[in-house]
Amino acid sequence: MTTLPPQCPERPSCRPGRGRRARRRPSVIRLVALALGAALFLGACAGGPAARPPAKPGDGQRPSPPSNRAAGIVGNDPVVYGFYTEPEPEAGLPGSFATMVRHARDLDVVVPFWFRLAESGDGTIEAYGAPPPPRRRQVIADAHRRGLKVELILHNLLYGSGDRSAATARRFLRDPRAQDRAIRGMLDLMRQEGYDGVHLDLETVPPEERPRLTAFVRKVREALPEGKLLSIAVFPRDRDDPTDPNAGAYDYAALGRAVDFFILMTYSEHRADTPPGPLASLDYVDRMVRYALRHVPREKVIVGLGAFGFDWGGDGLPRYLDHAQAVRLARERGVEVRWDDRARVPFFTYTGDDGSSHAVYFENGRSWAEKLDLVRRHRVRGVAIWRLGMEDPAGWREIARRLS
Repeated sequence: MTTLPPQCPERPSCRPGRGRRARRRPSVIRLVALALGAALFLGACAGGPAARPPAKPGDGQRPSPPSNRAAGIVGNDPVVYGFYTEPEPEAGLPGSFATMVRHARDLDVVVPFWFRLAESGDGTIEAYGAPPPPRRRQVIADAHRRGLKVELILHNLLYGSGDRSAATARRFLRDPRAQDRAIRGMLDLMRQEGYDGVHLDLETVPPEERPRLTAFVRKVREALPEGKLLSIAVFPRDRDDPTDPNAGAYDYAALGRAVDFFILMTYSEHRADTPPGPLASLDYVDRMVRYALRHVPREKVIVGLGAFGFDWGGDGLPRYLDHAQAVRLARERGVEVRWDDRARVPFFTYTGDDGSSHAVYFENGRSWAEKLDLVRRHRVRGVAIWRLGMEDPAGWREIARRLS
């Protein structure tokens, strides 16, 4: 992902535009693994995951056999991550809970966007955009009852304008005691609230901190109890530029060895701080995946799927839209949603009330289908959706068809 533009409001909906930036029905083996592991991995949720009907066999290529560690937790099928946020009424955006419940059959891991490093960088973990602890435990229990894993996120985002995320990361990674404090905090939260693993989303880390970031991820891996997942979100790239302010801090090969899942945030080709364009053209995603596969085992690679769009035009930042808002905007403006044959995404243009020219790019079921076909061709492990509740409902049919 990318850094926040200076004017970005402090809310999760800014996340995909920061800029220097079907649950597959489980197999019998997977159900047995879930049943055997319930007491160990889902102790915070009484009763463990509910069994679901076995799947119809898919007709696509399967990913390579996963590592034993991840397979013992989520099974051998393709993996679907869903990022989860609370409602954002000021932006007219729904929360993720209803989608998590409705499409639990098509999901495997949920990552609530609830925790970040304190800006001091001293390792304190603070709730951000999170409901109170009783509601958090209820969401986690509801996910567990549906057979889903829930990872605890740790991010360094949305402090406000400027390079504050980078400065926070630098302070944190240069202080071993801060790192130890953060790891203790994560382990405490996992015990208290019932998380099944950790998701690290450290972005715009200064490139010179690459060795320290890798060392921290290894420390987290070593500290996690047996049977807990570790995933990381990384800015995608198609070459290694150690000076790049977005991607330079990520040692793909070393991080790939340390984590269970390596999530490419392949939905930032054009962002809030760039000219209009597709958030993820098919060629862009293909190039990013091909590069990652040169350094990370394909059974660990997860491809990001954006569920959002941007309306560029007028002054200031573009407007952040979910799929329903984008389609409604086109209808209200009396314009047709068109298809970009080169990028393989939907878009439209219109003239604003002030005479300004607008361009809207977003994702829909058709564009997801083409990216899911790419996932199958490369035989990577699965996809990660930013974020649940913003997507075209037709996208879930494509997930069920292509990743079953």
